[in-house]
Amino acid sequence: MNDFSSIRCVVFDLDDTLWPCEPTITNAELALYDWLAERYPRITDQLSIEDLREQRANFALHHTHISHDITALRLHSMAELAQKYDYPVSLAKDGLAHFRHHRNQVNLFDDALPTLKALGEHFKIGSITNGNAQLDVIGVREHFDFVVTAEEAGAAKPNKKIFDFAREQIDLASHELLYVGDHPTNDVIGSKNSGWQALWFNPDAKQWSEEIQPNAQIQSLSELLELLKI
Repeated sequence: MNDFSSIRCVVFDLDDTLWPCEPTITNAELALYDWLAERYPRITDQLSIEDLREQRANFALHHTHISHDITALRLHSMAELAQKYDYPVSLAKDGLAHFRHHRNQVNLFDDALPTLKALGEHFKIGSITNGNAQLDVIGVREHFDFVVTAEEAGAAKPNKKIFDFAREQIDLASHELLYVGDHPTNDVIGSKNSGWQALWFNPDAKQWSEEIQPNAQIQSLSELLELLKI
């Protein structure tokens, strides 16, 4: 039986932990593609949505100094497109704003908000994300004591730097922090290597295959309440 009696703060991953990520990103990229087709058709006449994904991935490979910052990658890869297809550089900023508007249209898992509310009565609540979801726009920022992004920390999970940066926001010892996330490497191994306790959110009941083990795993967020004795 795992002992979580020392926990004073619960920190969440966002994408695929509080809401499903793939449909959100797919819808946002489709909206961006339609926006480009209407306003900057020379791009979409030549490139499919799959081509745009490949262009962005190639841009990231050649600009590793910003590889942790997906907002910057999207912005600068769109600026590259603007230059290549002879459009104003304002395309990048406007396109990013359009994408982010749709990127923030998430559908929370059914038990996400009730769990956050219940936990918030007993623990500090935080988030660490490699993504660029905006909790204030989504409408749940009030349930978090702090929010840390890879852009802000200057490093992405599983890098220890982002977990240390987050711990400084709440001024607690590592063993007082519990990280909850779906990704075995980025979330579980990253937080464990930083001295935190880690809980694997595993709704599909997959088999754990890594040497470093989570402290526990759950298939629904509401199970957190029982684990933490709420």
